[in-house]
Amino acid sequence: MSETMNAMLGTNPMTAEDVEKNEAIPINNIKAEILELVFKWCEEHKGEPIPVDDDTVPKNVTIPAFDEELMKIDNDRLFHLICAANYLNVKGLLNVSCKKVALMAKGKSPEELRVIYGIPTDEEDEAAAKVAKEEAEKKKKDGEKKAIEAPGAEEAKEGDKKADEKADEAAVEKKADATNDSGEGTSSS
Repeated sequence: MSETMNAMLGTNPMTAEDVEKNEAIPINNIKAEILELVFKWCEEHKGEPIPVDDDTVPKNVTIPAFDEELMKIDNDRLFHLICAANYLNVKGLLNVSCKKVALMAKGKSPEELRVIYGIPTDEEDEAAAKVAKEEAEKKKKDGEKKAIEAPGAEEAKEGDKKADEKADEAAVEKKADATNDSGEGTSSS
């Protein structure tokens, strides 16, 4: 059911003994509880044909009773289920879970949709941006303050100034020596 897993294992078919001997395939970006839901869905729909891409708008998707029951989860888990179905390329699960989200929105006002999907208002966005900007400025000031308060920071700055002055003096002396070596003031008679 998962085109991603099929591609990974299709090039390297495994027997039951191979599964016991080989290392697990890491799927780090999917939580275990969500992966379990994906497995339950795949097990229930084993043997069914994988849906072909349907360009009709809206897609003609019906949600079977098992899928409806499986997706009686909170919005956060539903979001993660959709992400997992997309990542693993389980087209059937992706279709029904997206249809579930579309049905959740049907007939709702914009304010109700904000609550369902956790969409902030413009005022909330502006307030969050203001807080983020203030925090960034505070971190910058704190960083500058720590640099000034660091033990030996002033001495290090003085040392850097003296080193720069010495380097400048050395460059001037070197230039003067080069001018003297170029033959000015020497005569051969």
